[in-house]
Amino acid sequence: MSTLSPALARGAATPRARAAVVAAGMCAFFTMYVTQGLLPSLRHVFHAGVAELSLTLTVTTLAVAAAAPLAGSLSDRFGRRPVLLSALAGLSASTLGAASADTLHALLVWRALQGLFVPGVFTATVAYIGEEWPAHDVPAVTALYISGSVAGGFLGRFIAGMVTARWDWQVAFLVLGALNVVFTLLVAYGLPASRGFHPSGSLHASLAGLPRHLRNGRLVGSYAIGFGILFTQVCTFTYVTFHLAAPPYGLDLRELSLLFTVYLVGMVATPMAGRLAWRFGPRRVFGWAVALSAAGMLLTLCSALPLIVLGLTASSAGVFIAQSMATAQVPTFAREARSSAVGLYVMCYYIGGSLGAFAPSVVWLHAGWAGCVALVLMVQAAIGTVALRVWPAAARA
Repeated sequence: MSTLSPALARGAATPRARAAVVAAGMCAFFTMYVTQGLLPSLRHVFHAGVAELSLTLTVTTLAVAAAAPLAGSLSDRFGRRPVLLSALAGLSASTLGAASADTLHALLVWRALQGLFVPGVFTATVAYIGEEWPAHDVPAVTALYISGSVAGGFLGRFIAGMVTARWDWQVAFLVLGALNVVFTLLVAYGLPASRGFHPSGSLHASLAGLPRHLRNGRLVGSYAIGFGILFTQVCTFTYVTFHLAAPPYGLDLRELSLLFTVYLVGMVATPMAGRLAWRFGPRRVFGWAVALSAAGMLLTLCSALPLIVLGLTASSAGVFIAQSMATAQVPTFAREARSSAVGLYVMCYYIGGSLGAFAPSVVWLHAGWAGCVALVLMVQAAIGTVALRVWPAAARA
């Protein structure tokens, strides 16, 4: 939790610094799922099956989960800003490098490298926010970061699709890499040097903090919440596409891809959530978010397509609000080595997303979309209960 005096915190509390936080969020998710919309094109380029091509997503998310704890420990040892800028530079270089791939295996290597750099952006930025802003501003600034990640996730898919349609997928990676360079420069210019950072004695000391995080009940509960948040989101948007591609809807690939525009509601919902958290406390706002998402999921059981889209919009809004609350809580619960605590959260978050993609397949085969909705509701009920039990009732000031 930030203990800076108002005078020290003033360095970060500027519009330029807030814009840098948004830019960091955009970079972190700009290329995470970029190949999702390019798979049909890549299938013709590499003459590979769908299972092989899906690895362009899987290797990235698994690399994120694997690297997250180490990235957090590096940030605890060497500082938030140096690790953040190094990760952004590496992410830009690996994105540009992916444009040189002439085989699927080469592309997979570059995609894994991208995943290795992403946790450095996330863990360092979230820990920086927790240390450089006053505690009552942390939820709002974290919400700005989440908004940037929402925008980056959507724009990365959109730009890649448009550029690939006009030229090819390699040009798309060049464009995204160049944009990552621009955002890196914006972060370097806009984010002041750390004032509240106290380095761990050594990298070993920072890594030694990981077991202590696992003995912190509030942190462990938050890790379980992060796991559940991405599990529900990935499950929802993986299997609703099968639901809407089948009769009576029969949506084609272009129409299904437009479903991801509901993600943009997160750009509005998360800053609003930050202000609500300052007034009512993160736990209460998290409960409202879970309820909103659950109501949206129930709405997707309707037969009318507009109601299904409305339900997906409400569900996404709830998920992004919940994510901003959970992300903001982690550095406040960590008594030491905050960035490694965030790294563990990122690891659990992406493990949840990986399982959310394929674990519900059994439910889908036996119970269809209604079964998937029931699964999502059960997970949401579980993480809501965890937050109620382990998070404090009032905002931490």
